[in-house]
Amino acid sequence: MPPKTLWTCWFQGWDRAPDIVRRCLGSWRALNPEWRIRALDAVSVRDYLDLEDHIDLSRQTLTAASLSDVVRLLLLHEFGGVWADATLLCRASLDRWLPAATADAGFFAFAKPAPDRPLSSWFLAAEPGNPLIAKWTERALAYWRGRAAADDYFWLHHAFRDLVAEDEEAAALWARVPKISADGPHSPQSPAGLYSPIKRAHAKIDWSAPVFKLTHRINPALDHPESVLRHVLRLADPAEPPAVAKGAAAPIKFASLKVSTENLGDHIQILAGRRLLSRLDIEPQWDIDRDDEIASAAQLNALDERVGILLNGWFKTNDAEWPPNPKLWPLYIGFHMRLFQSPSLVSPAALEHYRANGPIGARDKATAALLCEHGVDAYVSQCLSILAPRRFSAPVDGETLVVSRDMRLFECVRDRLKDPQPILHYSGSTDFDANMQRAAGLLQRYRARAGLVVTTLLHCALPALAMGAPVIMFHPPNNEHGRQSDRERFSSLADLIPIHDLDNLEAVDWSPQPLDLSAIKLRLLDQFFAMAGRWPLLPRRPIGPIAPSSALPPPP
Repeated sequence: MPPKTLWTCWFQGWDRAPDIVRRCLGSWRALNPEWRIRALDAVSVRDYLDLEDHIDLSRQTLTAASLSDVVRLLLLHEFGGVWADATLLCRASLDRWLPAATADAGFFAFAKPAPDRPLSSWFLAAEPGNPLIAKWTERALAYWRGRAAADDYFWLHHAFRDLVAEDEEAAALWARVPKISADGPHSPQSPAGLYSPIKRAHAKIDWSAPVFKLTHRINPALDHPESVLRHVLRLADPAEPPAVAKGAAAPIKFASLKVSTENLGDHIQILAGRRLLSRLDIEPQWDIDRDDEIASAAQLNALDERVGILLNGWFKTNDAEWPPNPKLWPLYIGFHMRLFQSPSLVSPAALEHYRANGPIGARDKATAALLCEHGVDAYVSQCLSILAPRRFSAPVDGETLVVSRDMRLFECVRDRLKDPQPILHYSGSTDFDANMQRAAGLLQRYRARAGLVVTTLLHCALPALAMGAPVIMFHPPNNEHGRQSDRERFSSLADLIPIHDLDNLEAVDWSPQPLDLSAIKLRLLDQFFAMAGRWPLLPRRPIGPIAPSSALPPPP
């Protein structure tokens, strides 16, 4: 069963949506009270997707319909749930019929709207990372790769048709999906006719259909109080549009973290934070060293206003540089404390700082518990590196990557693995910009090449798991004092996968399965954007430009 999240979208903004669209949204909310309804627009869709990774709207001509086709597949692949077009009216609770429809294949779509289209795309349900939705998404993105505009009105449907014709696994999965005809949901439009008198057309409508597919292109001159359209909408109250963040007239400026370490895990955490900030159109103007500048912050001395900063990752060495400079306006999420290196992390001044800037999103359970013991409002957020996007498929002949600080892990496990490739996360350099590039390269290698990851490093394990790679995690070689610190650092990771000891290799499952982290990702994103609401920001940039509907070839 897909997670109880329903996605829908009206790019123009729900406050400007036609009455019929808002009534459709109201029908989903009314009949599915246990589901999270995520009604997106051209701005909020950026909370969940980095569309620029796949589509360049400055060079490619996509209509709202084509863009929503890409959006729905990416959302369902990453997070799962249900997609409903904005003009789809709910008539029965999803819990009444969808579990049976998705039980066998983890996927559902209404079938055969036309001889050349095996399915309709206005309602889709999928478990996160479902192979059928992953393969379809990959095909859809391949269609747009290097293409300026669509040459086929039904390009998305035909991509699916070709997929099940050419891919045996996809065909087998689609064969397991119950074939519920799209005719029932379409029946108010055809054969009944939306403007026909309901008394005359009643028998032509399939009232057993759990949804009705309508249209926002209504002709007021043809509609009337006794029409089919008015009848099917009569019990659907218009939904209140989702709240829209207005933005500030005088936005604050921002700084970002930098580090003077050779540990590329630190840089991976900074990359994850900057990726999130970019969704808010935030471009930091200063880099402030986490260990040696965050209290003094000489760059900020001449400023009168406060400067926003995202504080995530491991804190810290240099006990004298804490708490942060009062001119910094921090958001804490994915925060980890190392008291034995910096006792000032729980000094009276630091605790007062946390209370003034909370709640604190802790990277791990140990940090959250420590803060709560000191009277600070804290919760477990997980690390931002867990937000790495899910890849679409495992690489053919993927590499077995053994990733650690040095070669000791590789020497311990090499005989248990086929053709292992060692990777060191410690670069031997403290050049920040060069290490940021190295970290980005490592993440790309994990995405493109990792068939199995064996590691002692949190910020290898988490992004690899988020991408969908199988991971085997070991405690690093350490003394008892260091081992206790590792237990604290790994306290939340240990809830996800086993963490093994190098002196007990017999206990290891050397063929682990990938994890589904979609629920954790969604929760973390919700937490981040809710907390970011404290910062005064300019109105966010919507995705676009979106081409007019006339740019799509007419249907045959």
